[in-house]
Amino acid sequence: MMDPQAGPNFSGDGTVLDFYFEFSSPYAYFASLNVEALCARHGLELAWKPIMLGGIFKHTGAKPLLGDGMRGEYATMDCQRWARRHGIPFQLPSPFPVNSLKAARGVLYFWDRSCLAAYIHACFDACWAEGRDLFEEGTMADIVAGLGEEVEEFSAAIAAPEIKQRLIAETETARLRGVFGAPTFFYGDEMVWGNDRMGLLEELIAEDLQSRSVGG
Repeated sequence: MMDPQAGPNFSGDGTVLDFYFEFSSPYAYFASLNVEALCARHGLELAWKPIMLGGIFKHTGAKPLLGDGMRGEYATMDCQRWARRHGIPFQLPSPFPVNSLKAARGVLYFWDRSCLAAYIHACFDACWAEGRDLFEEGTMADIVAGLGEEVEEFSAAIAAPEIKQRLIAETETARLRGVFGAPTFFYGDEMVWGNDRMGLLEELIAEDLQSRSVGG
């Protein structure tokens, strides 16, 4: 259990920000639009960390936010309000809830390629800006082809046991670190959850980098 009185636990080398995300999360979509700029401002490497919240919810007993009764109704309104406030294209995808399994596996397929970030943004845009179904083969084919990549090779790769198992492992690693929702950020061992806490996250990063500069 985290100690609420404890100070920041940076314990890393001050060079990497881990960003745990799920394509089915609208708040992760909002965060994805700003996380690269945040990292650039502080000279950090961004580590994209795809997970499947369903695997985590089995342990926590939580429910997908937007489908959770009155809580979900409020969150839907809140997402629409956030999008209007910040001028972000937003619509609920159909069908709903979102099955983002193929898209998440695709992140691992593109893991070491220069188009990784473009792929992630394209998936988020297709889902939350255009309201498309990420589990539909045509949607994924459009995304992959739009990047100039081979659709058939992609489809075969994300069905391979190695990538399936790796996504399971990434999700379990996230759970063991304490991730219970998305977006979640780790700077060293300091965890920050939520799109609306990115300002706090940046303050913590700036504080740590300043202390390193003074200490050095």
